[in-house]
Amino acid sequence: MFRNLLTGFLVLFGLIQGLQAQQTVKGTILDEKGSPIIAVNVILKGTGTGTVSDLDGKYSISVPNAEAILEFSFIGYKNKSEKVGSRTTIDITLEEDAELLDEVVVSALGFAQKKDQMGSTYATVSTQDV
Repeated sequence: MFRNLLTGFLVLFGLIQGLQAQQTVKGTILDEKGSPIIAVNVILKGTGTGTVSDLDGKYSISVPNAEAILEFSFIGYKNKSEKVGSRTTIDITLEEDAELLDEVVVSALGFAQKKDQMGSTYATVSTQDV
């Protein structure tokens, strides 16, 4: 009886410790001009856990511990990684990646793909033309 009771307490203690280790990290993702970036991928490195930023560039994600690393990515911007540590707020500024934009084609139908995957005629419009 005592052995079962002790085992039960140890299991309960382990569950409580596991729940306490979880923390929520929130923040805002901006571009270099200070404007919020919508739909930035925020992924917990090494897992399939993630979220995306909302219309105001805000995100919220649960991380297992202070050793967790968040990876931020969005087409046209350089990827960025941040170790969580003891922080509960991590605001990010992403830098534009002009080279990456040359590799992506957005069709009139609204989907993006690489130039070498295009099976039809396409035209190039530079940022100066726009």
